Formats: sequence, structure tokens, C-alpha cells
Amino acid sequence: MEESTKILTIDDDESVRISIAHYLEDSGYEVLQASNGSEGLNIFRKEEPEVVLLDLRMPEMDGLAVLKTLGQEAPQTPVIVVSGTGSFEDVIATVRLGSWDYIPKPITDLSDLENAVERTRTRARRLVENERYKEELEKKISERTDELERMNKILSEEITARKNSEKLVRASLAEKEVMLKEIHHRVKNNLQVISSLLSLQSGYTEDIEASNLLRECQHRVRSMSMLHEKLYRSEDLTRIDMNEYALTLIDFLLRSYSVDGKIEPNVDIQDIHLSIDSAIPCGLIINELVSNSLRHAYPGGENGVLRISMRKISGKIKLDVSDDGIGIPDAYTIGSTKTLGMTLVDTLAQQLNGEFKFFNSNGATFEIIFPCETHTC
Repeated sequence: MEESTKILTIDDDESVRISIAHYLEDSGYEVLQASNGSEGLNIFRKEEPEVVLLDLRMPEMDGLAVLKTLGQEAPQTPVIVVSGTGSFEDVIATVRLGSWDYIPKPITDLSDLENAVERTRTRARRLVENERYKEELEKKISERTDELERMNKILSEEITARKNSEKLVRASLAEKEVMLKEIHHRVKNNLQVISSLLSLQSGYTEDIEASNLLRECQHRVRSMSMLHEKLYRSEDLTRIDMNEYALTLIDFLLRSYSVDGKIEPNVDIQDIHLSIDSAIPCGLIINELVSNSLRHAYPGGENGVLRISMRKISGKIKLDVSDDGIGIPDAYTIGSTKTLGMTLVDTLAQQLNGEFKFFNSNGATFEIIFPCETHTC
């Protein structure tokens, strides 16, 4: 390690702090210690460590309060919660407040903690790099926008001088359409780069669960990339043909999970077009539900039929995704597992001002009903 990395551990259990400090110091880190939340915040503001290890249950100021404060003051600093509460509600609370990882106590292998530290440091560096790239891109867009504004001014003057407003307005609109297509093209390219990075990272990850999570994230990014590609190639930049988009997305997922030919897709989407603001969450929902069926509905690798339908009913859109697999466990509820999929679907359904339901009917059926956009549907 070329230079010492500062790590702050905040824990009221002295034995835990000392054991963590000794282990990480042996690995070349500089470890700062605090016995409570207030002391930890003071040390953080003074020393500015790269990573914070945070216990939840502490006197005076608990870990959630510290996490909330750090999220406001230093959102780019990785915070790893190290707690023995074992409460799923606490885990959800820490995620909502911006924790980067969660390690339960007792820690049986401190190398797991060191690995988590390195993962968060790598992720933090990438976030900084992405933010720098975003700023550079925004600067270029701003410069291009200024240039286009100057061009539009010149065109406006020419329109007045030549009394040929109709012809020049059409030219200006065509130019803006090219710009929008170029923006969608660039966004699509950037998302594909992110997708490729996730795929590469998955290949370097030996942990099967982590690799699966990276692949799920890759599919989510890929589903958004497909939307921008459809807009880039479309004559209409205001809305997405959901039938065409769903067919492309499902074909990608079948090939990605290597079930093309074993699972028969049945897509029935009636002339439905959505704006990009609604198409993105709708596409992510389809991605999550189809991926869920491909992963869990046929555990023995059986053949099956996967049905996806979208219909307009009384001013609303009904999206159904169903399979003829083993069905949903009787005791299953949203949030009953540690996976993000169904929680994400529920959140996206709320974003669409819709309702999310699921039940068994010769397999699993998932249903989302949300209001139809009068200007696009």
C-alpha cells in the first residue's frame, strides 16, 4: 500500500474497536477510534478519513443519527455499518440513509471487513471519476448550447431579412431534432459503457452472489440504454413503442440467462406508447419481473411459457407478467427477502402512481395498474 489510508471506527464496545484497529493497522491502514457518535463526528471533521466503520447501538448519539449527519456533510465518504442488532428494519434504515455496506456482528473473519473497505474505496473512486466525467460532459453540452443559441440568433436575423420564416423555422426544428437524437445516442453509449463495466467487474468477482447482483444491475442499465437507442432510431422523439421495446428487452434477457429456446415468450401489447418518463420505470419493471421468472420459476431447467401483456382499460394501463413455473411461496411478502427486485418493482409502480399485486394462478402472476398518459397512450 503506497500511502496510509485513514479509517475511522465508531463503536462503544472497546474490545471490538481494538480488534478491528489492530487487524486493519497490520494491513497498513491508519485507524482512528471513537467510542460514541458525537466523538466520532468530531474526529471525522478534523481528520477527514476515507472510510467510516459505524456501530448502530451507542449511547448519547446512535449510529443512525451519525449516518444521517454524514450523509448531509460528506455524502461521498463511504460508511460501512458494523452492527450486531440483526434487525432487518435497521438494515433498510441504514440503506435509506446512505450506508455503503452492512456487516453483522460478531465478525468471524476480519478479512471480510477489509474486503468491504476495499470495495467501498473502489466504488468511491469510481463515483468521483464519474462525477468528473459528468462535469466535463455538462461543460461540453453548455458550450454546444451556447454555440447553438448564437446560431439560432443568426438564423432569426436571416429569417427577418429574407422574409422566409417558414423555411428557416423548419430548418431550426430539424436541427434540434438532430441534437435530441445525438443526446439520446450519447446517453445510450454512456449507459452501454456502464453496462460493460459491470459485466467486466462481474467476471473478476469470485463471489457468486455478488456476481449475480452485478449482472442484475447490468440488466437494469441495459434496459434504460435500450430506451434511448429506440428514441435515437425513432422518427418520434416524444414516446416509445412499448411492444417493440418489450420484444427487444425480453430477447436480450432470454439470451443473457441462456434460456433462449427453453422459455417461450408470449408478448401481447396493444398499441401502447409511453413518454420516456414513464417508459423507463415501466421498462425496469418488465426487466425485474422477467428476470425474476427466469431465475426462480423453473429451478430444474424445465421448459416454460412466459407471458407479458399491456392493455388499456378505462383510462389506465394494466401490465401483466406471468409464468407457468413453480409459483410464489405462500408466505412471501415484499421485503421478506434480502433481494432488491420486488422492492424495486413496488417503488417503480408507486413512481407511476400505480398499484402492484402478485398471486399464483398456474404459476406466478405479477400485475401493475397505472394511469394512462393522455398525450402519449
